Amino acid sequence: MIVMRCGVSLRVASLLGLALLAGCSGSGTGKDRVVNVEGDDAEMNAAMATARSKLPEFWQRFDNPAPNESIFAIKVKVTDPNGTEHFWASELHKKDGKIFGAIDNDPNIVKSVSLGQVIEIPEADISDWTYTRDKKMHGNYTLRVLLKTLPVAQADELKKMLAEP
Repeated sequence: MIVMRCGVSLRVASLLGLALLAGCSGSGTGKDRVVNVEGDDAEMNAAMATARSKLPEFWQRFDNPAPNESIFAIKVKVTDPNGTEHFWASELHKKDGKIFGAIDNDPNIVKSVSLGQVIEIPEADISDWTYTRDKKMHGNYTLRVLLKTLPVAQADELKKMLAEP
């Protein structure tokens, strides 16, 4: 079992003006909503495979953003002796051929990272990505799978923010 973030990073949500992460926040705990997903979940694995296959598109936009593109974030798998959790990382930068980003969610299971901590991100551990263009989210393939776990009204609001179906 792995723990998957509901949909958007705290930074993405705040910059897009999503109240309470459009339903992805926890019940007043200060933690974002997470969903337990079986490691062999075919739909989630397909979403992560799609995101990874399109990662060159993300890096091209990240390295050469248009004026209307911003809020770049990647979802990264973190595993420690306590389990596996997928976190959004923002404030991305590259140095000496390595990728770094700040953890953008409070951990629920793993103890090896904390909110705001800058970590090195192996490209093999990237499970999703997103950026905004004209206030629409591109990428965020795992969110599309997790929409069915949300109340309909909240899922509909997030769907409106996605750039493509």
